[in-house]
Amino acid sequence: MAYSTPGVFDVFARVLAGGFRESNYVRLYTAGQAMFGRPGTGSFTVFSPNANALDIEIVRANQKLAALKPRGMVGRFVGPGNHDVQVNQGTMFSRAYPLIEEEFNLGADQLNFRVIGSEGPYDNLTEADRLRILARYGYMELVRRMVRLQEVLAWQSLLLGVQSYQSTADTTVNIYDWRRNSANTVTPSHGWGNPLGVPLTDLDSICDQLLFAGKVMPNFAVFGGTVMNYFLANPQITTVYANKLYFQLLRFGLDQKPDPQYDYLVEAGLKPWGVMMTPKGYELVIFTYPYMYDSATLDGTQTKAKFFDDTKVLVGSTESRNDRYFGPPERLPLTAIEASEMMERFAFNPATPILPPNIEGDSQTVLPQMFYTDAYSSNDRKHLTMRMQGAPVFPTTQTDAWATLVVGTTS
Repeated sequence: MAYSTPGVFDVFARVLAGGFRESNYVRLYTAGQAMFGRPGTGSFTVFSPNANALDIEIVRANQKLAALKPRGMVGRFVGPGNHDVQVNQGTMFSRAYPLIEEEFNLGADQLNFRVIGSEGPYDNLTEADRLRILARYGYMELVRRMVRLQEVLAWQSLLLGVQSYQSTADTTVNIYDWRRNSANTVTPSHGWGNPLGVPLTDLDSICDQLLFAGKVMPNFAVFGGTVMNYFLANPQITTVYANKLYFQLLRFGLDQKPDPQYDYLVEAGLKPWGVMMTPKGYELVIFTYPYMYDSATLDGTQTKAKFFDDTKVLVGSTESRNDRYFGPPERLPLTAIEASEMMERFAFNPATPILPPNIEGDSQTVLPQMFYTDAYSSNDRKHLTMRMQGAPVFPTTQTDAWATLVVGTTS
C-alpha cells in the first residue's frame, strides 16, 4: 500500500496475514480434453516438435451384408451393393499446426518491491529471488490460459466437428474440418422448451444415427444448462417417465453415480446427473458441464462464456477414438547456454514447465510436454519477456461417433 507521506511503525504489535492469490484456488476443468488421447480406446497422443504439419490416415468401415447366391450358378452374381471387398482404401488428411502464444513482461523496477504473499516485510529477498518467484507465478498463469483455450478447442471438435486455428470465434472459415456427417448435427422442428418438443424421440433418432454412421453404441450424453432445465419440465418427460417411476427408465439424483468407466470424465469436471433408457433401448449416462471462462471484447470488457453451449446436447461413446496432436513452437531452438541461463534465472527446466495447482482430471490429461517455454531480454537489459507457445489439435478421428442436438430453445 502506498502512502503520500513517510510513516514509521508505532508501538502496536502487528501480524501480517498471509497474502491471498486467488489464481491458486481457481480450478481448471479439462473434461473436453480428457476425451482425447485415451489409450484404452486406441487413441493416440502425438508430440511433434519438429514437423509443421500432421497427416491423418482414415479408412472408413461399413456394415454391409454378405451376398446370398443361388446354388449351381457359374460366374459372379451381380446384385445391388455387391462389389469386390476393399480393405486398403482410405483418406489422407494433412493439416498445418496452429500456434498459441502468450507472453508476460517483468521490469527491473518490479524486483525492488516485496512479492505479495511470498515475502514478509523483513524477509528482504534478493532481486534474483523475487525474479524466480514472479516468473513462477507468470509461467503458471500462461499455462492456465493455454489450458482454457485447449478446452475451448476440444469442445469445438466434439460439438461442431471442426476446430478453429486462428480465432475461436471463427468456426466456418479458418478451421480444421473433421468431415463429420451432416446428419450428426440436428436441430429438430421444436426445441425442448416448447411443449411440442420431443426429447425422447430426438435422443432415439440421434442414437440411431450414431449407431449407423459412427458404428458405435452411444453410452453418454452431455446436456447444456438450458437444455437440462427444459428437459426436466418437458411434457414428454413428465408424463412418460417422471409419473411412472415403476418403469425405472430415468434415474436422476445425488445418489446416482456412474460406472467406473466414466471416472476420468467426472474427475475432469463433468457433473453426473444419472442414467436414462430411451424408448428404443439406448442407455445413456447424463452429465452437465457448467464451467465458465472470461471472454474479453475488443474494448477490454470481460464477459462470461461457457465451455459447453447451453443450448446443445452432445451424444457420444467412451469407446470412440479421438487423437490429440501437439505441434512445434515458432522460435529458434534453445541453445545449451540459453537453457542453462533460464534454469539459473528461473530455477526450473524450460523443457518441463511448471504446471499450476488445481488442474482437474487425471495426470495424463495435461502434460508439461504440451507447452514450450523461453524468455528473452530487451536490448537495454531492463525488461525480461517470458513466453509460452503451444500447437494443439484435437481431431475426432472417429468423427461420426459424435452427434449434437440443438434443442435448448422454446421455439
